[in-house]
Amino acid sequence: MADEISTLDGFIADRIGFDLPPWPGGWPGEIEAALLDAVFSIQARYGSENSGVRAVVKKWKSRSGHGERADDLAALAAVAPTQLAEIVQNNAKASGRLKAEIVVDAATKLSSVGLQHAEDLDNSDAQRKAYLSVKGCGPVTWAYFGMLLGRPDVKADTWILRFVKAALGQTVSPSYAREMIVAIARERGVDATKLDHAIWKYARSSL
Repeated sequence: MADEISTLDGFIADRIGFDLPPWPGGWPGEIEAALLDAVFSIQARYGSENSGVRAVVKKWKSRSGHGERADDLAALAAVAPTQLAEIVQNNAKASGRLKAEIVVDAATKLSSVGLQHAEDLDNSDAQRKAYLSVKGCGPVTWAYFGMLLGRPDVKADTWILRFVKAALGQTVSPSYAREMIVAIARERGVDATKLDHAIWKYARSSL
């Protein structure tokens, strides 16, 4: 792995550099928004404030009687999947299920292990296993969920994998790509989330 990390590091230095701009995303302190974003982003365009994933979060947060802050998974666990889909006006599916259904199931499972508010996230095995036990939830979106709440990590999606393949000349698994980029971020003393975003942005425009 050391040789591959070195090669990838050099590729990043050549194509992007390590003077990284701030990450424009995230929902610090808002776990409902983070979960909606993580699940509805699966194979979807992020969109503008009024379209795509951002619109989903905006519509949930602006529903009747709800305040600006969205930080209690009990609110998502208590709503029926079809009702949630109606509120956010999105019937998209992943793994053969409504994404709204995945969100409700994940909110229920996470709440059952004590992860109800953003401050409860500790990335424990119990929390991770609860999330991964939901059909449609995987390790990539689990990492992204944490990133959205302010935990530095890497979302090894299609664009990240494409960048790594361009650097190494071979396809690697999402977990391996994440491990390498996290290691490079640690070695370079940069935020893993910012590095992830810089790679993602470059890959989308240049690969």
